[in-house]
Amino acid sequence: MQANKYSGLKAKRNGSNFERLIEMSCAYYQQMGVAHIQKTPEPFRLLRKQGSQAIGIYEKKAQPDFTGTLKAGKSIVFEAKHTNGTNMPFDRINDTQERDLAYHSHLGAIASIIISFSMKHFYMVPYADWKKLKEDIGKKSVNQSDLVDYQLSTEKGILNFLEGVNN
Repeated sequence: MQANKYSGLKAKRNGSNFERLIEMSCAYYQQMGVAHIQKTPEPFRLLRKQGSQAIGIYEKKAQPDFTGTLKAGKSIVFEAKHTNGTNMPFDRINDTQERDLAYHSHLGAIASIIISFSMKHFYMVPYADWKKLKEDIGKKSVNQSDLVDYQLSTEKGILNFLEGVNN
């Protein structure tokens, strides 16, 4: 029980660190004048406070984590997923997120899933490729060897997710 609790806390901490890395990268891209990308707020409603704890509910399933615009005017939308494990299950993208990514992609936006494996290896998979992998791979998840063509570089604390993106 204690090991599971520690593992869960570690995964949550790494997931938060992953989102902070993306947010720092977004701030860098904004400072460079190449993009304005923001974290999508969670649809959370506070029910009550108990001391320093907030008790509330998520009002609906979340949209993709980040949305924005590139300098040339093209939209970008992506979901960020982290795992401490060796596989990323396809079902970690919920139906609402899947529909949103598909619709944004249909409209011509850059729609992707950015994946972190243990905060060491990062991948950006275009939504159309994610969907194809999901349909064709014959597994319920992807691993790093499935995603080798989508690997991202990091440099000076920045996740280079716009590297190679067609504006």
